[in-house]
Amino acid sequence: MGNEIEELKLELNRLKENNRELLQTNVKPGLQRKVQEFLDDFEDYFRERGFVIRKKENKVRVSFDDLHLKAFSDGGHDIFIMRGKEQIASVTVKFIGEGKSGGQGQSVDLLDQLEKEKSLAKDLSNPVFYYTGREFGFKYESPLSVLESIFGV
Repeated sequence: MGNEIEELKLELNRLKENNRELLQTNVKPGLQRKVQEFLDDFEDYFRERGFVIRKKENKVRVSFDDLHLKAFSDGGHDIFIMRGKEQIASVTVKFIGEGKSGGQGQSVDLLDQLEKEKSLAKDLSNPVFYYTGREFGFKYESPLSVLESIFGV
């Protein structure tokens, strides 16, 4: 019985290490791509509406008469939309399966932890990204759908 538990613990550690590698190679670059996609679509959305655009790395400013908006990333997977100094929205890029890892708690059964890590491995191998935020809480697949929910047409 003790030997079986040790084997399960080794398997769990192997899965966790593999998941960390998948997170670095598949998920983190994907999150950054989705942040950039949002900033690019933010720029296009307002350019099509006649706004003047100024762009720097991880930041897009749009202006029309007295209306000045800015979208920027904090370098992670959060995007903030500001009107002047007022934050009007925060958008987060997430992936399906985020937060699945069982952690190190002893109260969680070893077999449950193994199953959670295996399930997470599937999500990390082929991550599906979406946009969400505190203001709206829904899962949006495209930046345009987020922008329309905020600025409404």
